[in-house]
Amino acid sequence: MSRLARRVAYHLLERSLRRAFRRIVWVGELSPPPRDRPVVIVANHHLFHDAQVLGWMIARVLRRPGIVWMEELDRFPFLAPLGPLPFPIADPARRVTTIRRTIREMRSDPSTVLLYFPEGELHDADDGVASFPASRLERLERALPPATWWPVALRLGGSHEARPVAWLTGAPPQPRVAGTERETLAALLRQLAAPAQQPQTVLLEGTPGPNERWDFSALARFFGLRS
Repeated sequence: MSRLARRVAYHLLERSLRRAFRRIVWVGELSPPPRDRPVVIVANHHLFHDAQVLGWMIARVLRRPGIVWMEELDRFPFLAPLGPLPFPIADPARRVTTIRRTIREMRSDPSTVLLYFPEGELHDADDGVASFPASRLERLERALPPATWWPVALRLGGSHEARPVAWLTGAPPQPRVAGTERETLAALLRQLAAPAQQPQTVLLEGTPGPNERWDFSALARFFGLRS
């Protein structure tokens, strides 16, 4: 994929995120893993935009090449410049091809980041972190080159607002799968329930909602509200 196509794709993605969110904020200290080893970000899957938010963060904040396995990439082929690889549920051969390509990318470029959602499907945040077997991550670890594993959680704040805030935070990166990633993600989500009590870094400033931008009080007298 050409560099121009990738730049255009990320420009459009960033514009879309600015419109969707008031801002995107990292809570706590942002200490990315070192670049001399591939990284697997293990994330919860509660937000419609979570792959876009984390994919943008990988490219624009961490400045690293990112990969995400996307079940329905064939339906949205224009997303390919952003880094997703096809992972259709009904085509095991293509999934194997994608895994092999991921392995090659990680070996050829140690700064590569794989974004992985172990829950397996997008679901309501009120359900908490969906159960998944620890063996799922253990099998993935055995298949991939040695990597750093980084649990990262996302939570939507201000859902009553026209444009909500996307809160992100992460656990300390770890050299191996710990087997407790589900519990770690649940703990991170609890931290994000009270983000004001922790340091914050604005990763992306979005668009103010209409309640911040609009003020028509000068017209009040025309509606009999002022004399």
